[in-house]
Amino acid sequence: MKKIFAMLVAVAFLAAAGFVYAMPKAPAEAIVVKSAKMKKPPVTFEHSKHKFDCAKCHHKWDHKGEPKGCESCHKDKKDGKKLSIKDAAHKTCRGCHRGMKKAGKKTGPTKCSACHKK
Repeated sequence: MKKIFAMLVAVAFLAAAGFVYAMPKAPAEAIVVKSAKMKKPPVTFEHSKHKFDCAKCHHKWDHKGEPKGCESCHKDKKDGKKLSIKDAAHKTCRGCHRGMKKAGKKTGPTKCSACHKK
């Protein structure tokens, strides 16, 4: 019985390791989120500080190839049902940070000037 359990644990570990290895790696360098119509300074986003499934932000990604950046769908101007890049970032980023703060968890900034640095 112990051998079967040990084998199941080993198989589960190998399967999990394969899944993690197959996931695309987040960019090591920070990206800058900006648009032509921004009135505040651009926002620097560091993938390395965000440890969650990529699909949380790249919600239209089919897990094939590299995910596209926000601006590929979210333009400066609202077009139909899509959010502008500003509205999408505020909803996703600020919404997540505020939700974590409200839940008493360690989180990133929640004030404008903490992200929009001069």
